[in-house]
Amino acid sequence: MTSKPNIETDYLSKILALDRRTAPFHPIKPRLQDQIKKERTGIKGESALTFPLKFLPGEDISIFHNPRLPDGNDYFEIDKLLLSKQYILMLEVKNWYGTLYFDGDRQVLRVGDDGREEGLPNPIIQVKLQRHRLQKWLRMYNFPHVPILYFVVISFPSTIIKPLFPQSTVPNEVIYSKSLPFHIHEQNHIYTNQVLDQRTFQQIFDRIQADHTPPKADVLKKFGISKNELIKGVFCPECAANPMKKEHNKWLCPQCHHASRSAHLQALHDYKLLIGDTITNQDAREFLRIDSSHVMKRILQKEGFPVSGKNRWQKYTLDFGDR
Repeated sequence: MTSKPNIETDYLSKILALDRRTAPFHPIKPRLQDQIKKERTGIKGESALTFPLKFLPGEDISIFHNPRLPDGNDYFEIDKLLLSKQYILMLEVKNWYGTLYFDGDRQVLRVGDDGREEGLPNPIIQVKLQRHRLQKWLRMYNFPHVPILYFVVISFPSTIIKPLFPQSTVPNEVIYSKSLPFHIHEQNHIYTNQVLDQRTFQQIFDRIQADHTPPKADVLKKFGISKNELIKGVFCPECAANPMKKEHNKWLCPQCHHASRSAHLQALHDYKLLIGDTITNQDAREFLRIDSSHVMKRILQKEGFPVSGKNRWQKYTLDFGDR
């Protein structure tokens, strides 16, 4: 078994940077905090599948995490895609708490721990649409027909699943994450015919890798924030005070007196996340609150960022590598 964790969205990193760079009483704060909570819950739910996926049998299965593929009109994203020579399995992961009431593939009602009721989009409809789009994607490249199966995986075992009415049913495809290996074993006994040879299997594998396109989230636009509203300066890595002062080859914190040679990297990374991949000397001075263009030039050159253009048009590409 091979697991290919495709490049995942950096949305959480961006909204954390935006939270760090907006004033405490800014009107977007409640919405921003809610988004951060949802993203962290999603990561927690995704990680709940890590353990059961370890028990999948055999070497001829590849797992893709959050592949985002084009279908000719737009992009569609699958939470987990398992590719084997017998079938493709799509997993739609739901990080829902409380009690879920299913009316077949129609209505879903969630009752939270506080007793509040909430209507939710039925994940069966959602995953069926994703299956249709994946079939379309396979046809785009003239790949042979492959059975496409799906499960809706409830990631938290404390979530209760019930039928909405006595005559309603919970779809068989709705399962808990811990039972996933057993359901996959059942499918392996049903789908025993190898429909993909090694060459075609590898071609589909490679094409998923090549077509995966991570989304680019413009969080300033999403939250209606101007870059002029962002808090500028270098935050102290010890106490988060702002701004640190540049003195000689160190950054000094006026609050806790911590000294750092690399505190500017977080600020430049925030700039990349929120504003763009390239930066001029002037933009960097404004964002880091440095007066001297020569000092700023030394900082940017010392980090080894690729440079393009000359004089006032010179730009640095904020490529942090493994830093």
